[in-house]
Amino acid sequence: MKGHVAGALRWRDLPAALWHWLRRGAASLEDFRAAFARSLDLDPAVAGEVRLFGSGRAALHAFTASLDLPPGSEVLLPGYTCVVVPNVFMHLGLAVRYVDIARDDFNPTPDAISEAISGATRLVVVPHNFGLVTEGLDELRIQHPDVVFVEDAAHAWGSADAIGRRVGTLGHAAFFSFEYSKPLTTGIGGALVIHDAATRERFAARMPALRAPSTGTVLRQLLTLCWHRLTMSLPRPALAALTTLLRAPSRMLGVVAKTPDSEVAGDTQPDYRAGLHPLSAAIGLMQARRFDAIHALRRAQAADFDALLTNLPGWEWPVRAPGAVLLRYPLLLPDAASRDAALAALEAEGIVGGTWFDDVVHPRGSRRFSYTAGDCPQGERAARTVLNLPLGLHARLSASQRAAVRAIAERHGGQLR
Repeated sequence: MKGHVAGALRWRDLPAALWHWLRRGAASLEDFRAAFARSLDLDPAVAGEVRLFGSGRAALHAFTASLDLPPGSEVLLPGYTCVVVPNVFMHLGLAVRYVDIARDDFNPTPDAISEAISGATRLVVVPHNFGLVTEGLDELRIQHPDVVFVEDAAHAWGSADAIGRRVGTLGHAAFFSFEYSKPLTTGIGGALVIHDAATRERFAARMPALRAPSTGTVLRQLLTLCWHRLTMSLPRPALAALTTLLRAPSRMLGVVAKTPDSEVAGDTQPDYRAGLHPLSAAIGLMQARRFDAIHALRRAQAADFDALLTNLPGWEWPVRAPGAVLLRYPLLLPDAASRDAALAALEAEGIVGGTWFDDVVHPRGSRRFSYTAGDCPQGERAARTVLNLPLGLHARLSASQRAAVRAIAERHGGQLR
């Protein structure tokens, strides 16, 4: 299968990470932190610029809480995001408002963000969805000096802006996710980057004490990570048989680590004080050391899709800056029926077509905290018609699969509506 998970993880990274952890112990956290900082062109010696957390949402929660925003403060979010982002602000008791994405992009424009900022706005989450960079942060910071701009870099490890600066270093702060489907994975994990020196000093005085994950938690994360990696190795018949065999016992034993349905619904909070285990950090380290090769592969695969899908009526994809490193290759199809038919056809060829994000507040069925239907028509359109093609180590397509992708696009393209 060619899919979207564990896209930078090799099997040999796992025993190498275990050996590193056995030798270095807790120091594996610092080893990974330093390597991740270098991948962003940051100096690892700068105290507090990069911090590791048990999840990206925990990093965002800790940073926002440290700001001590006054009552009545408002947060702006993109009208195309994951539910864990607005849930952070719901749990902190902050009001949120959504800014629609552009028709030809998966992010809001800087002008749309600027126009949406009100007298109550104190924080703006600036997305880089799929690794596509939202430019113009320098101007936004100058125009709105009382607003804190936080980059959602969960999809964008390695992407750079028009002048070559890495995503995660453009705003006051940024958060990254190391979840299974992200460009670099530790199973579950995340990082906070505070690039603004004054903000970094403020955060240092308010940094929460993080709890080390339990052995059981780490084991579940590791087993789930191995399962996801395995799904990228097995042929479809073997994977289907193994899935059927293991589904019931894995549920009974509770060995799958995933976001609980109750958290997606907004009924429960995650553990925002969770830290990253040193073994998980060692797994991340094995990938962070190879960042140049990982990013180069994704750029080459995206360029190949560009060439493969050129001159197709009905299939749209956003203009991509040269510095972008895509998490997935996103397309907009004419309508939901065309998208669903294309997904089924890709699946028949052993290619997993994704539907991130399938709602303005992904996933479909979430509480959509403070969102009202119709607020973001372009985000809603994207949610209905988006199709992702896989990138990464395990997404290399055969010649027959490449031909099939082109044929599927021609068959299910239709006309723009």
